[in-house]
Amino acid sequence: MGSESVKVVVRCRPLNDREKALSCKMVLSMNLQRCQCFIEKPGAVDEPPKQFTFDGTYYIDQTTEQMYNEIAYPLVEGVTEGYNGTIFAYGQTGSGKSFTMQGVSEPATQKGVIPRAFEHIFESIQCAENTKFLVRASYLEIYNEEIRDLLGSDAKQRLELKEHPERGVYVRDLSMHTVHSVGECERIIEKGWRNRAVGYTLMNKDSSRSHSIFTIHLEICSTDSSDQDHLRAGKLNLVDLAGSERQSKTGATGERLREATKINLSLSALGNVISALVDGRSKYIPYRDSKLTRLLQDSLGGNTRTLMIACLSPADNNYEESLSTLRYANRAKSIQNRPRINEDPKDALLREYQEEIKKLRALLTGQLSTADLSTLLAGQFSESSPAVPSRPQSTPTEERKEKIKEEYEERLAKLQAEYNAEQESKAKLQEDIAALRSSYESKLSSLEKAKVSRGSSVPKNVGASCTSQVALEELCMSTDPMCHSTVEETSQTKLSEKDPDRAGLLESSDATAPGPLDQKHVLERLQQLEQEVVGGEQARNKELQQRQRQRKKLADQRKAQLVHALSENSEESENVLLNVYNSIQEEVHAKNQMLVKVQGKLKAAKLEIRDLQAEFEVERNDYLATIRRLEKEGQLLHSLLERMVPLVRRDCNYSNLDRLKKDAVWDEDSATWRLPDVMVQKTTLPSAGGGGQVQANAGQK
Repeated sequence: MGSESVKVVVRCRPLNDREKALSCKMVLSMNLQRCQCFIEKPGAVDEPPKQFTFDGTYYIDQTTEQMYNEIAYPLVEGVTEGYNGTIFAYGQTGSGKSFTMQGVSEPATQKGVIPRAFEHIFESIQCAENTKFLVRASYLEIYNEEIRDLLGSDAKQRLELKEHPERGVYVRDLSMHTVHSVGECERIIEKGWRNRAVGYTLMNKDSSRSHSIFTIHLEICSTDSSDQDHLRAGKLNLVDLAGSERQSKTGATGERLREATKINLSLSALGNVISALVDGRSKYIPYRDSKLTRLLQDSLGGNTRTLMIACLSPADNNYEESLSTLRYANRAKSIQNRPRINEDPKDALLREYQEEIKKLRALLTGQLSTADLSTLLAGQFSESSPAVPSRPQSTPTEERKEKIKEEYEERLAKLQAEYNAEQESKAKLQEDIAALRSSYESKLSSLEKAKVSRGSSVPKNVGASCTSQVALEELCMSTDPMCHSTVEETSQTKLSEKDPDRAGLLESSDATAPGPLDQKHVLERLQQLEQEVVGGEQARNKELQQRQRQRKKLADQRKAQLVHALSENSEESENVLLNVYNSIQEEVHAKNQMLVKVQGKLKAAKLEIRDLQAEFEVERNDYLATIRRLEKEGQLLHSLLERMVPLVRRDCNYSNLDRLKKDAVWDEDSATWRLPDVMVQKTTLPSAGGGGQVQANAGQK
């Protein structure tokens, strides 16, 4: 199983109104061809800019559409093939993460990654041939280290995080919603956006106060040339992280400050996971340090294709935050995932749907296929029908009936040819066939009534009518299996109206067929299950297929350009040694230029070491301050306990702290201590006349 690096791109937003009012200067620049990003330290004119290389760079004039088509498109396309995929935006508060993921409706080029992924997935589903999909969606947020279901009946309810040997990490009781179109996905995510926690800070008036994860689950059933079904499952996580922030800049107080503390802790845990994954010497990866890292466990070092979008602010007053984001992104490039196609998933809901559909069809047909039913009916008519006169007397009603039947069959054949040629949508085909069938039945019904009113007998041409019904059933089955049950029910009803004896023969051969009322419920359930599954509606749409091919071609071209740019960067130093020079002076000049470049890199590396040491010192002081604060809090709690323990009843189990510490158990899932229940031992003394012997009866309260 091959490994694949996490893809990392950086995106820089323009200066906002606040930064323009503060007269901030731009410290970020990019080389789009070589996918390089440069950041200059404010006030350090003599120092060279720090340089980073990524899988893609997008400056202030680049659109979300361009970024998605070049980088995100191959990842989302892989999800429709059975891979797991994750796209998440990372950066400080106000750097454009939510704008990148959610976007705006106008202009269309700035529509976010999430709505574009919806369109992409359903476009691929509609173009798929011999493949059916079951699409479900879920939406959660992590607010103050509590998981909430944004699509549930109670968006504030706290959910539990669990781990299964086969399913991995999952959220218990998280609601799943089946979706059939882009519009349904948009309505669901809009509902989730309304429930998500946002708040005002000095840096962003609509700052996200929680991490959100929108997940699309795909179950794929493809049929090969031998009519064998193959099941796969794909999953796409679309993550919008809350931004890291400093209290001095955001002005957060009270509830906003508590939210910022939890956000920074979870992002710090994410950074620690990234560092541990990159450092090959680490045997322990701290996934359990936060809910966020546990949910992203499979996306970082697991069975997932991952894309990280690092969002940056170009302003000089955000230099430290932007540099920290670039370093995290540069580190994440080295994470190795092991993506694989999820074949034959054991908990596939699509498999259950297919089995139930087969059972319902078998129940409706009584284990008889269309061909078997036609043969059975023809055999019954040939064996049990009374002798027909060699020259049956022709009546005007019969002639009109035959003419209507011929006209119906001609139009039916014409419709079938048209739809086979044009391959219009399944819904349109069903409507036309249903209208044609109802028209044919109404004409036959009116003729039958007119004939009965005149007292004439029923003609013996039920077999021809059944043949027409079989043809109609075959057409429906060739386009939509859902039509099969409805057509068969209609044919049996018409047969019983025309010839009760023949209907009796059919019923006797199909003793397991449900009654009319049960059949209606079976049909409703069958239609409901068929509507849950989508795929192949636009399989012959050449324009849509051409658009898909163009997008794949663009993504392949971008990948080739990236490989070429990276190879140029790596081979630049080797060219000097490999070149053939005409003179010693030319060689000296070339090597002097190379020496200047190497000296510049050496200077930049020394400056980087100095900056990292200064940052580590700041972090060390912060950690020491946190340790001192926690020690003070611990000493305060210990002092309180020492004063309170003597006040606790001696017959209560909480009077012995050492025993309580031994009995306490740490719960990894909820990140809390489980303490023993409060127990009180009641001692009952005997009465004075009982001989003075003390009897103790222990009871529990």
